[in-house]
Amino acid sequence: MKKLDKLIIKAFIGPFVATFFITLFVLVMQFFWLWIDDFVGKGLDAFTILRFIWYQSAVLIPLALPLAVLLSSLMTFGNLGESFELVAIKSSGISLLRFMRPLVGVTLFISFCAFLFANYVIPVAQLKSRTMLADIVLAKPAFDIKEGIFYDKLDRFAIKIGKKEKDDSTIRDVIVFENNNYSLQDNFIIAKNGLMKPSPDKRFLDIVFRDGSRYQERGSRSDSATEYIRLGFKEYKMQLDISAFNFKSSSDSNNRNNERVLSMRQLDKALDSMTKYTNVEVERYQTSLANNFSLLLYRDSVVKGVSLPDSILNFKKNRDAFLGLDTITGKAKAVPPPPPADTLHKKTETARAAARIRRNLKKRKGKTGTAARDSIKKAPDTLARTTIVKTDSIKKAARDSGTAKKDSSKKDAAQKQALRKRDAGTFTALLPDSALTNVTDRALSSITIVKDNANMNLTSIQEQQKTIRRYKIEWHKKIVLALACFLMFMIGAPLGSIIRKGGLGTPMIFAIAFFLVFYFSSNTGEKMAKEGSLTPFSGMWLSSFILAPIGAFLTYKAMHDSNLFNKEFYHRLKRKAEQYIKARKDRNKKTA
Repeated sequence: MKKLDKLIIKAFIGPFVATFFITLFVLVMQFFWLWIDDFVGKGLDAFTILRFIWYQSAVLIPLALPLAVLLSSLMTFGNLGESFELVAIKSSGISLLRFMRPLVGVTLFISFCAFLFANYVIPVAQLKSRTMLADIVLAKPAFDIKEGIFYDKLDRFAIKIGKKEKDDSTIRDVIVFENNNYSLQDNFIIAKNGLMKPSPDKRFLDIVFRDGSRYQERGSRSDSATEYIRLGFKEYKMQLDISAFNFKSSSDSNNRNNERVLSMRQLDKALDSMTKYTNVEVERYQTSLANNFSLLLYRDSVVKGVSLPDSILNFKKNRDAFLGLDTITGKAKAVPPPPPADTLHKKTETARAAARIRRNLKKRKGKTGTAARDSIKKAPDTLARTTIVKTDSIKKAARDSGTAKKDSSKKDAAQKQALRKRDAGTFTALLPDSALTNVTDRALSSITIVKDNANMNLTSIQEQQKTIRRYKIEWHKKIVLALACFLMFMIGAPLGSIIRKGGLGTPMIFAIAFFLVFYFSSNTGEKMAKEGSLTPFSGMWLSSFILAPIGAFLTYKAMHDSNLFNKEFYHRLKRKAEQYIKARKDRNKKTA
């Protein structure tokens, strides 16, 4: 190894170690700020908290490594550019890529270690941290009795202490309320002072009351004759169970089914099993769905002139076949035109008119007879003429009614004939009118049942596919987080040689900006992959697809000594633009 390689590696290792631990500390603190409400007041010992921090730090290492590599490479090449060492190296004929070569090897080694860590160590740390976090969240608050306040966290007991001495054991003016569900009334203990301390194993609370009384009522709830007891004592001992307040560690097997606690080999096995199970379920659902349409088994003998597809799940082809659409052109087949839309309306109006005429005929007959008897004596001729006229009108109405009935029956026959021609070759043409309604109702009922079953099956399949996507996302994540270290170096090294600023000021700003791009693109891709908008591969590799072109662009600019972040470069561009605009205005004035 040449001295130049040792120089660049030593310049990189120091900032990398420092920025890595600083970044890891910030990420751990951010996690505790998120869950601080569930940790405070639980009475956790220091060993439990340190153990949880140890596991959680291991979980956050793959997220801290890319940021540490980016920041350290920015600082390293920024310091070399600021001290003109990078200029001296380039002037000696050494290219930027040759100068970056030893750090490329170091970064690839860090990426490989990050992959091994994510594949073998993080699943175990994730399992331990998730189990401990669940135990801490579900743990009860620590046993802490304050002065002048009833403490009611104990089962069936409430304790109030008037004053607590500095030794936290001697108590004064004590009141104990005992809620006894089996006795007639609740019991009370009042004492002037006492001594309170937990047992060595912290499972029980031993209390010794001094100079007090115990109040109790005995008897049956159905009997009014009860016995009231007041017991005075010099010393009274009580033991309360406080084991529920102790932190209890549960088994790790509760989180074994989570995809984050599995290695890539275990994920492959789980994906293979879930994929086979999903395929079997889909085939079973297809078979059960096809069995609901038993008519299709006899379609050759029942249906004529309509070609039904073999697959029952191809609903579009089934619908087109049922409607008589051509499977090739998609257009309707040649069928007789349907009857006019107003035929039924005309038929109804004709029937109503005939009924109205019949009612009028009956009324007129009754009125004609009564009027004739009353007016025979007065005007025989008038009566005769009136009778003749009304008789003619009745005969005419009867002829009109008969004609309307004949026209209506002809239209009904024509309509039925048109419907038969239209439905020729279909299943409904074989059914009589009396059975068509029953068949239609049964068909609708079957369709409703099939639809409900299909919705349930679809929901089940979607949940299984969502689980498969989560497992695939976790599989890709182990590779993407390791590769992110190398991509961050390919961004940080050329960017540091361009900005030529060392320290934690300017490099920190650029590091945070590019890390936010990586973080949000990674989270967005993961979310879209979980929802099914993107495939697991596209969603998890979205950040790499964004960072890789940025790294290639910055490397190209650094190799050609770009002035991308040089203020003087932009001032020169501004002056050239102003001169061009001024010259353009002068030419316009001369031509005008």
